Amino acid sequence: MVIDCHMHVRAAKDGSLDTAYCDATIEAGDLLGIDVFCVSDLQLTGPLTYDEFHGANERVKQAIARHPKRYRGYCYVNPSDPKALDEVKARIKDDGFIGIKLYNQHFIDDDIVAPILQLASDWQIPVLSHAGHPMDPTTQKLQPFISDAAHFVRAVKRFPKLILIHAHLGGGGDWEWALKHLQEAPTVYLDTAGSVIDEWMVDKAVAAIGVERILFATDMTIEGGVGKILDANLTDEQRARVLGGNFAAILDKRAVA
Repeated sequence: MVIDCHMHVRAAKDGSLDTAYCDATIEAGDLLGIDVFCVSDLQLTGPLTYDEFHGANERVKQAIARHPKRYRGYCYVNPSDPKALDEVKARIKDDGFIGIKLYNQHFIDDDIVAPILQLASDWQIPVLSHAGHPMDPTTQKLQPFISDAAHFVRAVKRFPKLILIHAHLGGGGDWEWALKHLQEAPTVYLDTAGSVIDEWMVDKAVAAIGVERILFATDMTIEGGVGKILDANLTDEQRARVLGGNFAAILDKRAVA
């Protein structure tokens, strides 16, 4: 089974699920051989209120109901909101979401994120966090709290059993810097998503941290995301692990109380 571990749904102009985009993603999956998309709503930046992330999760729930065999959901929250933990618990236990999605409201190793990470560790559900090591002043100014690989290293030292996914190797910034630091955190996974498709990117990631920690993902760059994996110098067994085997093993660890 081919599993895209980092994809999105989005809102229509009236705030409901954009069903056309939702259906088009499934059509693309049919053409490119992707069986399952693990999705959160397109990120809302800024403070991110409860109403905003609750609405985003409702759209994910609607997408799953529309294509129950093809979509799996991440619960997207702002960890500093007092209702965030309850939102995660409800989405995981009641709605069957598979994990948690965090963006750039706080560094992943910030104390305010700790209750979310503790729950994820206890329940053995993955946390997919937006990440990067931007070098340009514009991105640094727009995302002052974007987590980089060093933050991920500190987070898993605090929560050794946490299933933590560093988002989009190809999301921009210095990805080779990220690979160097992720060698210090043998429990952190890395997804291959992003619009950057530098030559040998996936090969270097495998060489740096091992094939068992690499997860196929597209983050909306679907054709490029598939192309990266097909172009990589992997054995059939390695390619199968990256395309779905590694993430399937993550899902098998689930131990929700």
